[in-house]
Amino acid sequence: MTLKEQINKDFIQARKEKDILRSNVLRIIKAHFDAFKIDNGRDMDEKEAINYLLKEQKQTEEAMTFAKDANRADLVEENEMKLHIISSYLPEMMDEAAIRTHLVEIGIPQMDMKDAMKKAMAELDGKAEKKTVSKVVKELLGK
Repeated sequence: MTLKEQINKDFIQARKEKDILRSNVLRIIKAHFDAFKIDNGRDMDEKEAINYLLKEQKQTEEAMTFAKDANRADLVEENEMKLHIISSYLPEMMDEAAIRTHLVEIGIPQMDMKDAMKKAMAELDGKAEKKTVSKVVKELLGK
């Protein structure tokens, strides 16, 4: 089952269960998927869908930080629940050690910075956080 199909199925279930927050979060994600299809004439592939969810996750984390700074416990709680919903659709991200091992296996330490970053990001897109990949590549290249 694709990510889009799973989200559609879970959206219907959330509506039946009258889970307002979950159905609202999934409605926003579905709307983005539908808008992408209209704009591009095709469905999102899995990698694009995961990258969109990662972007939503990051925005929710930032909103939660702002809510904490403003002492808005209600918004913090809502964003925590939203973050939990979004995270449930994301694959497990690789840790730093796994990233390092994978990058060494594909020969990153023997490349120049530009080619290394390009290959590393292509290989690990949607599997690891970009910030961590960048950090490991710089360490491997001694920069």
